Amino acid sequence: MIRRLVTSVLCLLLVAGCAAPTPHLRCQVSGDIYTRTGYDLGPGSAVCEQVFDDWVIWEDGLTEEEAVVVGLWNNPAYQELLADLDISLADIVQAAQLQNPQVMTMLPIGVKQWEFALMVPLDLIWARPVRISAAELEASRVAERLAQDGLNVVRDIRVAYIDWQLAVQRAQLAEQGAKLRNEIARVAEARLAAGDVAELDIAAIRLDALVGSGDVARASRDAELAGERLRYLLGVQLSDLPLTPVPTAEVQVTNFDVQLLVEEAVASRPDLRAVELAVSAAEERAVLAKRDIWQLTGILPDINAQGAKGFEAGPGLRFNVPIFHQNQGAIARASADAERLRRQYVNRRDLAAWEVKQAHLQLLQAQTDRTLWRDQILPHAQQAVASSQYALAEGQVSLLLVLESTRQLLTAQQREREADAQLRRAMAELERSVGHRLMTSVESVPTSREMLPTPRVDTESNTP
Repeated sequence: MIRRLVTSVLCLLLVAGCAAPTPHLRCQVSGDIYTRTGYDLGPGSAVCEQVFDDWVIWEDGLTEEEAVVVGLWNNPAYQELLADLDISLADIVQAAQLQNPQVMTMLPIGVKQWEFALMVPLDLIWARPVRISAAELEASRVAERLAQDGLNVVRDIRVAYIDWQLAVQRAQLAEQGAKLRNEIARVAEARLAAGDVAELDIAAIRLDALVGSGDVARASRDAELAGERLRYLLGVQLSDLPLTPVPTAEVQVTNFDVQLLVEEAVASRPDLRAVELAVSAAEERAVLAKRDIWQLTGILPDINAQGAKGFEAGPGLRFNVPIFHQNQGAIARASADAERLRRQYVNRRDLAAWEVKQAHLQLLQAQTDRTLWRDQILPHAQQAVASSQYALAEGQVSLLLVLESTRQLLTAQQREREADAQLRRAMAELERSVGHRLMTSVESVPTSREMLPTPRVDTESNTP
């Protein structure tokens, strides 16, 4: 009878220990990010190992899409965060582990008889499922947090690429502007030598030429700094891979319903889902704390070498007597943690709504600025250059006016590019705030987005 009871209890414990928890794998996080952005995490790699997709060709320039793919696969900070997924899986394994039985024996020395007891924890029958559930919820929270971190990485890489591309364009425009300033200074010096102007009249022109040279050096350094920041985000900081920007297709911005975007963000953002799972995990820990009062241990069996009837064996129990406390501290701590997380969810929810509204307003402002510079100011600047060139050919104006109007055109081009870059930054931030990609189609960028050639002036055939 005793043997049958011991066997039954051990079988029950064995069955409970064989229940396999459900793991959260890297591919699940990758699939979530792919559904939201169109990019995946790629294959796992060892430390310091770089992995690139076959379709990324460095020699023909780096597009924004290629930069995001490379960064998600190799960004060092994100790869460090992904290691938390393995830690959460290890926590599930640890929660599912059965506590090893303990053996207590009294040696038969002197008049003391030999005693033997095998102690097996019994509270795992009702505590272990809760412990596993809490660990799985925590693993799910980590997976959702990593998905949100992936969205942040995509946003950071897109913004860094936009800044780098803009910095390169600024350097090119600064170089063209410096050439124009030097040409204006040359014409002014020629007029001074001819006695047409006074020394005081060209002092500002000389200073402007010196400022232009400084702008070239500063713009070149800014482009290098932006490139190095992008290299770090891509995980290629120590490599010699060439980075060359490629003209980017323009996303057509539509009129978004900001209230609908807020509802989508609250319903689907991974960081909010992570807080919800954290609340559930805290509630499971509160349940576990309530069940962890008795700490029941089965003695299967307790054996005496010399009992009243010779060799004796029988089962027994060992448990805590909850007289001084009933685990109130652990229960209160778990309940307070759950309440804190509920309040954190409200904070994160309101923060998500604010981020969406802020990004949407920035998008509208950037769209207005780009429309102003691209459709109004830039065409007027181009027309002014064309008119001044025509007037110069007719002998109605001096070369100095043509050069000055051309410099204004370069300034308008730079402001138009800055407005376009700000629009793309705002779109990247809005998509990150909502939690998924909003634009699915692109159009070719109009010619004004490319480096417009500086109007050429034949200085040999025209006198100042």
